Amino acid sequence: MPTKEINGSEKVFNDNVHGHINLHPLCVKIIDTPEFQRLRNIKQLGTCYLVYPCASINRFEHSLGVCHLAGEMVNALYKNSEQDIGITNEEKLCVQLAGLCHDLGHGPFSHTWERYLKAAGISWKHEDCSIQMIKHIIKKNVLEEEFNKYGLNLNYHLDLICELINGEGTTLPKNKHFLYQIISNKDNGIDVDKWDYFLRDGKSLNLNISFDYKRLIQFSRVVVDPNSNPSRKVIAFRNKEARNVYDMYRVRSDLHTRAYQHRVVKNTELMLVDILLMADKYITVQTPCGKKYSLKEVHTNIEAMSRLTDHILYEIEYSLDPNLITAQNLLKNLQNRNLYKFVGSYNLNVINQENCDQLDVEKLKADLKKSLQDKFGIQFGISATWLDCGAPVNNPLKHVIFFKRPLCDSTTVVLDKTPYDKYYPLQKLEFFKREISVFSKQMNLSHDKLKEIDAYTEEYFNKQLQK
Repeated sequence: MPTKEINGSEKVFNDNVHGHINLHPLCVKIIDTPEFQRLRNIKQLGTCYLVYPCASINRFEHSLGVCHLAGEMVNALYKNSEQDIGITNEEKLCVQLAGLCHDLGHGPFSHTWERYLKAAGISWKHEDCSIQMIKHIIKKNVLEEEFNKYGLNLNYHLDLICELINGEGTTLPKNKHFLYQIISNKDNGIDVDKWDYFLRDGKSLNLNISFDYKRLIQFSRVVVDPNSNPSRKVIAFRNKEARNVYDMYRVRSDLHTRAYQHRVVKNTELMLVDILLMADKYITVQTPCGKKYSLKEVHTNIEAMSRLTDHILYEIEYSLDPNLITAQNLLKNLQNRNLYKFVGSYNLNVINQENCDQLDVEKLKADLKKSLQDKFGIQFGISATWLDCGAPVNNPLKHVIFFKRPLCDSTTVVLDKTPYDKYYPLQKLEFFKREISVFSKQMNLSHDKLKEIDAYTEEYFNKQLQK
């Protein structure tokens, strides 16, 4: 990768995960916009902080961390490859910008906002909103000249940044496909986004993270994809890092089991979604032109979306609007730890890929909710625990490419075809779980009533799984 003088000073950030990191001046220009600073007020782990008191980290610091790791990964791939892999300084900067901006589109409480919109019947993805948001930032803050200063042409490089966020696209030729794997790896799930949030989340949750991302970066290189067109190039890792990669997948499963899909986290998230549904007609976001958007409409206007953060929960709490009393009462229950009553969790016994593909979880949840409400005359909340290691009910190690150590007098890369997914099996109950949890929204149910509902639900699932 040719060196190029940077017209401007890099800025040093003191990060509690990666230490002192240097970010490109164009990245700093984006960081210093109101739209990016908004990420300081969006909790990365949703309602996890109601279970783990220190899990109150925000999307802001995670985005900086991913930007840093993206640059480190590009540098390592260039350094470790015997032949020139053709990365330009402009492409490296695009990868860093994609890492910086990949989460710009998140709504309040991160993934909880997506679940709220889904409960409201709206299909929406934060990745699509991130792409809209970076375009909005450039236009609103007049940054085109800044992009040009560092050799980026918005007509080409902005499309590339958006594709790098999605992890796929057609802008790059196949011999640079490996750049699509750095931020969002659609091939095997190994990417710098996960590396950062595993470490960052684990630190805030006080959970030990065993895999070493620095070794994975050190022992990575670009190779020709043996499973595809010979012109396609992908990221591979030294075969001695197979155990380290296994640990990365195990860490993902562990974080989901112990935190992200913790039963009480699921409960509090159901309550927060209900609070937002109760308030969505009465809490609005106003744009500078004076137009107001209800909560379920905000995603339709990027200017309104750029003004939406976790602050809406305080707006609900302190509002004097009598229409919000029901939402405020439920919010008070959430704050006072008066949660929905847990009925039980029910294993769906999905043990192979075929059954997983055939299972319509959303329909199963909706049918169960209707059946319970018709039978008992009360409201229920249903959540699904969909736990895996990054690939539905199979070992993702089979999709990772490993290479052997080159001989001293050879520059030829030899791939290792050892089936490491057989040596490091993941097909265990602790790694793969398909489970439905049921909560009663009537919080004063007796123990006997809960047992009756539990027995009915158990029987319901037994009949469903026999079909």
